[in-house]
Amino acid sequence: MNQRAQKIRLPQLKLAHKGIIIVVIPLLVQAGCYLELKRQLAASEARTKQAELRREIVSRVNALFLNGFYAFNSLVTFNTYGGDVRSRSRDQYLMMVKTQIDELAVRLERDANEPMTAESLRADGKAFTRAFEAWNSKIDRSDNQALSLLANVKANDRFKNASIRFLMRLREVGESQQAKLAPESSHEHDTRTELQRSLDVTVSLSAFIAILLGIFFLRGTVSQLSVLKSNAARFARKEFLHAPLSVKDEIGEVDKVFHEMADALTAAQVKEHEMLDQLQSGKDRLDRVIENIPIAVVVTDEKGTVQSFNSSAEKTFLYKRDDIQGKSLTKLFANADQNGGAVEFLNSLTGAESVQSLQMEAMSAEKEMIPAEVSVTRFDSPEGVRYLATIKDISERFRLEQLKRDFYAMVSHDIRTPLSSINGILQLVQAGRYGDIPDEVDDKLNIAEKNVDKLLELVSKLLEIEKLESGNLDLSIARVKLSEIISQSMETTHQFAEAHKVQLQVQKTDLTANADSLYIGNVLTNLISNAIKFSPQNEKVVIETKDLGEFAEISVTDKGPGVPLRQQSQIFEKYRQAKPAQDRAKGFGLGLAICKSIVELHGGAIGVESQTEGENPGSRFWFRLPKA
Repeated sequence: MNQRAQKIRLPQLKLAHKGIIIVVIPLLVQAGCYLELKRQLAASEARTKQAELRREIVSRVNALFLNGFYAFNSLVTFNTYGGDVRSRSRDQYLMMVKTQIDELAVRLERDANEPMTAESLRADGKAFTRAFEAWNSKIDRSDNQALSLLANVKANDRFKNASIRFLMRLREVGESQQAKLAPESSHEHDTRTELQRSLDVTVSLSAFIAILLGIFFLRGTVSQLSVLKSNAARFARKEFLHAPLSVKDEIGEVDKVFHEMADALTAAQVKEHEMLDQLQSGKDRLDRVIENIPIAVVVTDEKGTVQSFNSSAEKTFLYKRDDIQGKSLTKLFANADQNGGAVEFLNSLTGAESVQSLQMEAMSAEKEMIPAEVSVTRFDSPEGVRYLATIKDISERFRLEQLKRDFYAMVSHDIRTPLSSINGILQLVQAGRYGDIPDEVDDKLNIAEKNVDKLLELVSKLLEIEKLESGNLDLSIARVKLSEIISQSMETTHQFAEAHKVQLQVQKTDLTANADSLYIGNVLTNLISNAIKFSPQNEKVVIETKDLGEFAEISVTDKGPGVPLRQQSQIFEKYRQAKPAQDRAKGFGLGLAICKSIVELHGGAIGVESQTEGENPGSRFWFRLPKA
């Protein structure tokens, strides 16, 4: 049975095609029924017209028969009694008979399609009227009004015979038309019956086709829609879906898309669960990391209420976690409530001007002030907006800075003054102020004096670095000509260059810059001195300028050994040298650091371009200043 069902299985159609079939097939059936009914109605109408024509002919035959009788009767009456009235009546009836004969003949010939019958009727009618007229003429010429009807036997015979033939012809026509009228009446009844039957068949066939098409349309559609509905309910309950539909119509396409969507959503849910697991795992790891960070970490909500407090924060602020959670962040800082509540405090920490860490005074549970470096970051979490504050206790840094300040003060007062005194005494001894000294002692004194000068130079550089770092360096920035600064630096380093047999080469320039001529001159002098120290003998040190738009650049190029690439980013740090083992005797590694600080205080930049290998090793140190 299943195999037979598969053999007669209809092709799978789309809903649009099914809709077209449902509309088109009933229309075609109804159109066929309509045409058939119209054909039957046309045939019935034709038969009805034929029946009406037969009745009309029969009616005309009867009227002609009566008028012929009346014409004969008026003739007899006139012959018997005479008179003009009867004469006119006789003539009128005769005219009516002639007219009716012609009209009946036309109807038979044109409408009834019986030309022979019409011709016979005309012939018999003409014979009758001629005999009638001939007899009537003889009566009119007779002087005796009481003349017997048998006065002219021969004329009477012609009239009699013509009348009989005419009346017989009329009877034949009437009987013929009556005989044809009976089937037409029967056909009318049959036509009505057939029309009724056709209507019944049309209605039944339309109802049958509608039911058949409805079953054809709904047979699979309803069951398929129920599968879609069941799949939606199953998907909502997170159950397995029914197998995909094997149909290829729109419902099958919707079911296919639904399965694809369900698979995609299921995969997304699986990924979501995996991501949630990863997030939870990451959160747990992050919590452990935050808990073990050696810096105080505090997490607050958007209102500044403390949500999380790690162990380092407990040690820093001496608060227990349960005691501080739920309290305002301002409780951890001195004078934090003066600018408003916790929200305003957080806004001030995360403002555009608070990108870097801020130094603030934190306050412990025991009201002890703690110098702290605070950084606050805003982030979104599943619970809403959160703020993460890292609070670093910088008390040790403050202590070290105080020690540094004390050290610089000691260098300034307790070292530089005695060294200056020793240097002065050495110079007096060498000048012979205290008498003559042996040559051997003089050499020792020269060495001692050089060492003292070196120590004094170190002290000066240390004090200069301290001024730069503390911001106590007062700059007198004005518009200066770079040619003047270069000229002064050339004069300062001229003898030093001659001693090292190095030639200084300068490019002329008319550029101006906004700078402190004294400190910028020191920067350039330092760069030229370094270039001279590291240049081979009989080489050139080139000083050049360049217009860079908003900045003016001064560069010093030498032919020395160059700065290794890995050292170029560190060469401007304190105590950094390109080759420490070789360069230690030539300086302390502070000169370039001082140059960098001075240039940056001017709003400029400093750098180096160097090559240690190849045919043309050497370095190009440059610094840029804002143009005037």
